[in-house]
Amino acid sequence: MEESFLKKISILIVDDSKTDLAIIDKSLSRYFKKVYSASDGAEAFEIYKENKNIDIIISDIQMPKINGLDLLKLVRRSDLSIPFLIVSATFDQDILIQSINLNVSSFLPKPINLHSLIEKIDILCERKYFNYKEELRKDEINNYLDSVNTVACIYKMNHDGNITYMNNPMLNITGYEEKDIDMLFFDHIIHPDIPKKYIEQSWENLKNGEVWKGNTKFITKNKEAFYLNSTIFKLSSEDDSFITIAFLTTKENLEKRDFQKKVINNIKEYNLKESNYKKEIENLNSQKANLIFLSNTTTGLEEKIARLRSQVNKYELELNQKDKKYEQMLKHKQEEIRSFVEKAQNEMIKVSLIQEEKVFLEKNIKLIAKQNMMLKEESERSNKRLKDLEELLKISRSKKSI
Repeated sequence: MEESFLKKISILIVDDSKTDLAIIDKSLSRYFKKVYSASDGAEAFEIYKENKNIDIIISDIQMPKINGLDLLKLVRRSDLSIPFLIVSATFDQDILIQSINLNVSSFLPKPINLHSLIEKIDILCERKYFNYKEELRKDEINNYLDSVNTVACIYKMNHDGNITYMNNPMLNITGYEEKDIDMLFFDHIIHPDIPKKYIEQSWENLKNGEVWKGNTKFITKNKEAFYLNSTIFKLSSEDDSFITIAFLTTKENLEKRDFQKKVINNIKEYNLKESNYKKEIENLNSQKANLIFLSNTTTGLEEKIARLRSQVNKYELELNQKDKKYEQMLKHKQEEIRSFVEKAQNEMIKVSLIQEEKVFLEKNIKLIAKQNMMLKEESERSNKRLKDLEELLKISRSKKSI
């Protein structure tokens, strides 16, 4: 097992042999967090009562005041599951049966082999180790979820579309409160502009276990529109709940979208103005030709032509300046949009990695649960074998008495 885990284990050793007690205490102290020692069962039980953090008890059988079996009885009155290891030079049938009836964890013969003792402790700590690893995984998952929860809008819903949970960012953006969630449906938050057919198809895909990703339009309690870049997936094959992790399309992005619309409208207006300018220039050129034709008859017409020419040049200059201005503006916005797309893709990759890690952790938790079940089944088989042994002993005694 991991050294970091062993350093969390506390052990109580009970033995009336001071030599054996000192050797075991010194050896185990190098590996474990705390090693308590007692020379008899009475002293051991007092230590046990004062230190509820003890994880394993290792006790001899024959001791003054309170022996190992009586100590096991006292301990089992308050804790049925704490690992209790009995060590002894001899094990007769009565001791074995009484120990088994008191749910002893294991036996170890004397003289004690340190390697065998540590192996026994490893086995007895296995369940606690699995719980330790599971807690670490849960903490890791919770840290991931806490990190996502601070920056993402998260909500859960069942297969009927009932909203069952919203985190604070989602409540804030929609304008709803926690008390509203019980009466809230997906139809209440999705914008009516989204086609029903599209929503129904998405639901069908989600129920089949597919992951949905996309940018969708939503509506707040006050009927204001907003956009979420969402990832929706089913929590598990046994659960009919779905979770959505989404990132708000920010005000800056909305302003960029509005700016793009303005640019397009300005381009349209520019094209329209350009067409009008060309028509006006053509008219001016036509007027210019007429004025030239009439220039021999009036000097006033020459001045008018000059003014018209100056005006035409001014219009052409304005058109050229607008061309350059719009060209620079479009280039700048294209760069901004490209940068935004790259950032959005990176965020989606992070979310995908978190999802993959979550799936991996869930598999590990299931594996641990399966291992615990196997241990339980093995324990039940052992209890059955022991009961069979008791029956055989009873039969044997009966035959002897006959």
